[in-house]
Amino acid sequence: MRILIVESSMLLLLTAMTTGCLGSSSVTKQPQALPIITEQPTKEAVLTSTPTPTAKPIEHSTPEATTARNPTRCETSQLSVRRVSEDAGVGNVALTYAFTNNVSSPCTLYGYPGLALLDAKDQPLQGIKVIRSQDTYFSSKQPHQQVTLAPGKQASFQIAYNHISSPDQNCPMSSKIQITPPNAYQHFTLTEQIKPCTGKVRVTPVRAVNTQP
Repeated sequence: MRILIVESSMLLLLTAMTTGCLGSSSVTKQPQALPIITEQPTKEAVLTSTPTPTAKPIEHSTPEATTARNPTRCETSQLSVRRVSEDAGVGNVALTYAFTNNVSSPCTLYGYPGLALLDAKDQPLQGIKVIRSQDTYFSSKQPHQQVTLAPGKQASFQIAYNHISSPDQNCPMSSKIQITPPNAYQHFTLTEQIKPCTGKVRVTPVRAVNTQP
C-alpha cells in the first residue's frame, strides 16, 4: 500500500515537472532589430566659383607731345623783361614791356602782371593805385588770352598813366618799378621814372607778340 503511494507521488511529481517545462518558454527573446535605414548621401552645397575674368591692366596713356601741348607756367627765372616802346599823346603815356622766354622749352603766361612803383628808398610810392585794365588810351580792349612762349618768343603788356599836372600840383614820381610775371612770386626790378599825376596806373594783360621789336 505504501509502495503504491510513493509511486503515485513520484508519478505526479514527474508529470508536474513535465508540464511545467512545456508551459514555460525557455527561448530568450532577441532584441528586435531596428530597421536599417539607408541614408541617402546628403547633397552638400558646393560653392562653385565661376572663374573671375582676369582684369585687364589699366593702360595709362601718356599724351603725345605733352610738353608742347600743355607747357607749364612760366617762372620768373625763365624770363627776362624790358621796355620795348613808348607812346604819348594828350597827356597820356603808355609804356610797352615784353617778357622773353630764355629757356629751351615752351611755357605759358596768362593774365595780368604785378606792378609796384618804388621811391628812391625802394619803398612803395605813396598814393598810387594800380588798376587792371583790358585797354588803355593807346590799345583797344582785348580779352584775356593764354600766351604760349616758345623759346626766344615774347609776350607784351602796357603800363599807362597820365602825367599832366596842374601848376600847384606836385606829382609823385617813381625811381624804380617792380614787375612780376602773371601767377609768379618773384619779381624784376627796373629803373623807371613814372609820374602818374592822377595817382592811377593802368596795367593790361599779357598778349602775344607776333614780331620781335
